[in-house]
Amino acid sequence: MTRPPTYPFDHARAGALALLVVLTGCSSSEGPGTSSGSTTPPPSNGGNEPPPPVVEGATCDNGEFEVRLIGTTELDGETYKVVTATPCEYVLSHIQGKKNFPIEEHETFYVADSHFEIPYIPGVMDDVAYTPGEKNKGWATGMDVEAEVKKLGALPVLYHVIPGYEYGYFTEYDDDLGDIFGAFRPTWRFVKNGGDVNLLFFSPPDTEWPRHRGGWNPREINQEIGFGFLVDTDGKVYVPKGVPLGRRGWDDELRCVVINKAKQPVPVTRTQFPGDESYYMAETLMPGYASISSPGHLYWGHKGKRMIDVAKWDDTLPGNFDKPFIWGCSPDGYNVGHAEGFTWPELREKKRDEYLAGLIDAIPKENLYRIKVYRKDEPNGATELLGELFYEWDGDEWLPRATGEKLITIDEARSTYRISGHLGEGQRAFIVIEDL
Repeated sequence: MTRPPTYPFDHARAGALALLVVLTGCSSSEGPGTSSGSTTPPPSNGGNEPPPPVVEGATCDNGEFEVRLIGTTELDGETYKVVTATPCEYVLSHIQGKKNFPIEEHETFYVADSHFEIPYIPGVMDDVAYTPGEKNKGWATGMDVEAEVKKLGALPVLYHVIPGYEYGYFTEYDDDLGDIFGAFRPTWRFVKNGGDVNLLFFSPPDTEWPRHRGGWNPREINQEIGFGFLVDTDGKVYVPKGVPLGRRGWDDELRCVVINKAKQPVPVTRTQFPGDESYYMAETLMPGYASISSPGHLYWGHKGKRMIDVAKWDDTLPGNFDKPFIWGCSPDGYNVGHAEGFTWPELREKKRDEYLAGLIDAIPKENLYRIKVYRKDEPNGATELLGELFYEWDGDEWLPRATGEKLITIDEARSTYRISGHLGEGQRAFIVIEDL
């Protein structure tokens, strides 16, 4: 299956294309909140729901997540702690921290003799994430890093970051050229000349500031520009000193948060750009807590699923749904909607036929959820419910549904909607998750 191109950070375009061929959905001309069949949900896949994971003081030594407290927020008189939660499979210090990689310190960078693996340097790489995979050795790529470096020579390789952070190896820069690819520029770049390795720094308005001109494949991007840590042919990894390897994606006002009132965590994924735009770990929305969103284009997975089972590109997943909602919060506003891939007519028909033939299982009700969006225009003002997005079982498929006064149509033929808006100083938005 060929993956269609997407255009990161352009929500209108990405929402229409990014999940074009992901999974399934419906074709309907009905208005929001209407029903065309039985609402009896499909059977549960076991019915034994595990208890919500422990959050207070959670680390990878005593739980499944590393949790960081960001602050607090209040909705309708109830206070919620705002946290980021990283599954332990993605915590770099947990996976790599006990490995004794020799590390050399130079004036502007470190050199870790980690044999092609992404290393962990305490206090330097705490915002960098580990990406599980069979061949990638922890790097944010699906390629066999060791094999590619041995074939192509020393390469900068993309890394991933923990929830709430943006990639530290590039910045967005509008040069008025109208080319979205040129907007992504490295802030630093390793250059190898023979046996010499140098770390170069860039910032506007440097006339020689490199632009992203490569293709969508990480190999092309890395050869063209050089985002990421340098991996040398002997397996040593070069890591910058004194620069942020992950940049905060939120401000202290916490204008928009996601509150999970459901029984289970919700894994949220993001696509990586510059990179191959596969799905990577973003935040996990923990039950009973609030969360900020990671930057970038976000895809909300099944409630109760593990991140590692959702954060991947795979059109052969069991069942007929995988990522039912898209987008989330930003410091400036909110934007959530029905996911295009979850509602695409051709795939919906194919998956529905497979379900009716007994070839695949339907997604149980326990894995889906509803989203409500609230807004406050003044700190002491009233809380307004803007709308609600959810799915309804129609006898042989899940159909998108929505209610509310502030719905914005994504595709009228499929009854898909979004709820979005800008937030100024003192204004707040709350995206609330509830069980179906």
